Amino acid sequence: MDSHGLVAQLIRSGFTEPMAESAVRVTFEAMTRAGFVIRSDLERELMQARAEVHALKVETNSQLRETAAASRHQTETLVSENDKLRADMKYNIERITQSQKLDLNLEKGRMREEYANLAATSNATEARVDRELSAMRTQIEAAKTEIIRYSVGGLVSLGALSLAALRVFL
Repeated sequence: MDSHGLVAQLIRSGFTEPMAESAVRVTFEAMTRAGFVIRSDLERELMQARAEVHALKVETNSQLRETAAASRHQTETLVSENDKLRADMKYNIERITQSQKLDLNLEKGRMREEYANLAATSNATEARVDRELSAMRTQIEAAKTEIIRYSVGGLVSLGALSLAALRVFL
């Protein structure tokens, strides 16, 4: 507000200089009490607000950098832990796989031994059955031979008795 210009305008309107100055002073005080602010005060407050905003921006940027650095560090730590867990998991899987392969190989060996034992038992049983069959065949052949010998002997005796009976009757 241009107080000097207002005083000059009031003097031209018919006020005396002391009246014009007191009217402007009263008006200025009333405006101040009513909440009007002087331009220099406004500019000073604006500069203070700008300084506070700038300080806030600087602090925010600093905190953002710190947060970003902390996030990067945490990310690197998590990636490192993840890699360790993967390596441990891979080691455990490999160990379990090897253990399973060993168990399977042992089971195959046990089954081969069992098969060999069964084959040996089967061969032994087959050989015993063959021996017994051969022995039975031999006994049957011997029995047949005796039956044939006794039958031939009986037929020859019967034939001799028949001839003797024919001679006696004839």
